[in-house]
Amino acid sequence: MSDDYSYQIRRLETRTGGMEHELHSLRSKLGEVEDLDYELRDIRGGIRSLEDDLSTVRNDLTELDDDVRGHIQDTDQSLKRLTGRVQALEAHLLAAGGAPLADLDTIDPEWKKLARTANHGWHVRSGLHHRHQREAHRLKAREYEGAASARNPRALGAA
Repeated sequence: MSDDYSYQIRRLETRTGGMEHELHSLRSKLGEVEDLDYELRDIRGGIRSLEDDLSTVRNDLTELDDDVRGHIQDTDQSLKRLTGRVQALEAHLLAAGGAPLADLDTIDPEWKKLARTANHGWHVRSGLHHRHQREAHRLKAREYEGAASARNPRALGAA
């Protein structure tokens, strides 16, 4: 009978060793599950944060949309006022007489040439020195002429 018990004891020890191995494996898997639980909580927190950010962005977009609509309305009103003023100026010019009518879509080539010439004139004029700058350059030229004549009195007379 003792052999029967020793066989059963070895069998129980084998089963116990296997169960301990399975228990260790289960504990390892439980640790992995706990890690996954933490990761899942982090993901949920990230999703909440994204939802909050999305809500903020939606609110900002709504405010911007309202602002843009307001600016569009303001621009539309300004354009209407400007159109009215241009029409009033046109009416005033027509009433004054002597102003040539011009359709800017089909303008005469001579008027285009005149406009280019005027534009070129304004461009050239903007490159000229102001009066005080011209006077400063004239003064320096006079100083140079005076210094040159003092150095060589015949230099200015020969030139």
